[in-house]
Amino acid sequence: MSYYLALAGGFLIHIIIGTVYITGNISVYIASYLQSKGHDITLKDLSIILPLQVLGTTISLLFGSYLTTKYNPWITVILGNSIVILSVFSTSFITTYAGYVLVYGILFGIGVGITYTTPLICSWSHFPNHKGRISGIIISGFGFGSSIFNLVSTKMINPDNKKPEHKFHGDKYFDSDISDKLPSTLRWLALIYLIISVIGICLLKRPKKNEQLVKSQKNDECPSIKAGIKTKMFWVIFAMGFCSIMPGIYLASAYKSFGKEKINDDEFLTIVGSVGSIFNGSFRYFWGQVMDKTSFKISYSILLALQAALIVTLYYIASIKALYLIWISLILCCEGGHFSLYPTIIARMYGKVMGAKIYGILFYCFGSGSITGFLIQFYLVKIIGYQGLFIILAGFTAASLLILLLFFKEVNIWLEQRKLTEISTINPIDREI
Repeated sequence: MSYYLALAGGFLIHIIIGTVYITGNISVYIASYLQSKGHDITLKDLSIILPLQVLGTTISLLFGSYLTTKYNPWITVILGNSIVILSVFSTSFITTYAGYVLVYGILFGIGVGITYTTPLICSWSHFPNHKGRISGIIISGFGFGSSIFNLVSTKMINPDNKKPEHKFHGDKYFDSDISDKLPSTLRWLALIYLIISVIGICLLKRPKKNEQLVKSQKNDECPSIKAGIKTKMFWVIFAMGFCSIMPGIYLASAYKSFGKEKINDDEFLTIVGSVGSIFNGSFRYFWGQVMDKTSFKISYSILLALQAALIVTLYYIASIKALYLIWISLILCCEGGHFSLYPTIIARMYGKVMGAKIYGILFYCFGSGSITGFLIQFYLVKIIGYQGLFIILAGFTAASLLILLLFFKEVNIWLEQRKLTEISTINPIDREI
């Protein structure tokens, strides 16, 4: 029973770090607030925040895994979630663009990265035969967090669903009577995050047989990070993640700014983000189940084919509310699937202990992919428009699918080496018998 409570604790912890995705919802309020303070800031400028949060997560992910395996999970989660909560609280006092980028962007992401793998490492040791399912359950909290707090933040800031009417550089923003509620909302969110984090941390349980957890030289474990990143499959997986993460991360931050070009309804677009986040979260469990019952190659092929089809057609259905809701939800479903499938395949191929550390390095594919996606839209949207942008993003997804089909092979090199060694040491006479 205690293991299931620990699983629930990991889920709650991921709810809090998953609030990284409310960035797409509150960006228009942040831009409106900074404009009221005299800054020449647009939604396009703020689209860098979510990629920077992913980059911050990338930077600290390996450090978080190290803390968990070297010391204990409570130290790691207390540190990571404290950084997340303090960054939200501190942001409520910031009135500059650079401050938002550094604190709510990079610092928030660093907190997320420190915490991220800890619940996974703990629960993998408690349920060693169900890694895909356990990854899906815990990481689903990452998506549910934003679905809850998208609605909460919008109700706090814009309870009457007022329309953005202030025009600035071609986009519409809110007047100060709405945007001035942003600081107090961030402080309330920080308090709620604190309460949920404390509950999750209290439920968390130390990894089973910790003396074995920190031992990385087992026969089926990758011997070191260096050995892991030297393998061909590491770079195949890295290339796939770099290409395929761009559409989901971009639309997780831009579904509202792009959507209001076609649908000027703040409350509806908030619902789009919340439903999309539910899909992002709940389907992480689904992807984990699919992978457990089939393989990484089959489940990831389905994900990539679906994502490419959705991205390439998004522009044409964006003015129809029901279809826009469905398309964004399914795109975020695919985006969430990455964070269920990838840690599981890395744990299978490199071992639970070293796999968590190697995943910290692999996560750079998501950070670099997010930044690349931002640069593409920042410099090319004015030239090629959203239609051209979505075709490019679909092309990256297709490239990831091609790499998967042509080059990927699921194999634990060290386990195979152990089997070959055992066979070679068998007495020839015994072999004949």
